[in-house]
Amino acid sequence: MGIVVLIALAGGGYALSRSAVFDLDTIEIDGAFGAEADQVADASGLVVGTPMLDLDLDRATEGVAALPWVRTAAVDRAWPGTVEIVVTRRIGVAFLPVGDGSGVVIDAEAVAIARSETSAVGDLPVITLGPAGDLGDVQTLALPAIDLIAAMPLDLAPWIETFDIDYAGTGAPLFRLDLVGDVVAIMGDDRDLETKYEGVRSVLDQVDLAGICEIDVQVGDNPVLKRSPECAEPVTTALTG
Repeated sequence: MGIVVLIALAGGGYALSRSAVFDLDTIEIDGAFGAEADQVADASGLVVGTPMLDLDLDRATEGVAALPWVRTAAVDRAWPGTVEIVVTRRIGVAFLPVGDGSGVVIDAEAVAIARSETSAVGDLPVITLGPAGDLGDVQTLALPAIDLIAAMPLDLAPWIETFDIDYAGTGAPLFRLDLVGDVVAIMGDDRDLETKYEGVRSVLDQVDLAGICEIDVQVGDNPVLKRSPECAEPVTTALTG
């Protein structure tokens, strides 16, 4: 008799778990709001009214994590009828222009996370490389420029219009900064960026840029200036400070 009772109880528990009492009623989302929260809910593939035991949480997690702007995603049941989705978002650190004024925002891992119809995206630094592929793809060629941006002293940010990378004929990327006033700072490779930025700062602090078209800081403590219009004659300046 005891066995029969146990089986009956187990069967009753299963039936209860399949009843409307344990259907999915609510999807709670933490880390996204408005339209982005709607994207998360859609990407999860979860449908209100589905029995809680039938929910494929692994598939839901994969769907949310596939959103280009989502860095991590976690999906969990909260009985009796709720699923909690927690996302952390990727943060834009640079802008890759297309050429018509629009472009793509990338994060610190060079993942393309969003498109923008304007280059004025929170005053993000601009890398002159155009984006390739789709949202969610890693913009591999832009990765070195992100290191250049990360090393940039904040007080120099207003001076820098774009960050350029030259791969032509070299095994390593060569950097340059397009500064306000049509002045270019030649940074060279990625070695000793702190000293090179200090060289740029020294020139900006001490030299009248009128007539100057290029600041070469490949040797960071010995900036070389070139004058307009043809940048033909290098002028080495001894700077203090």
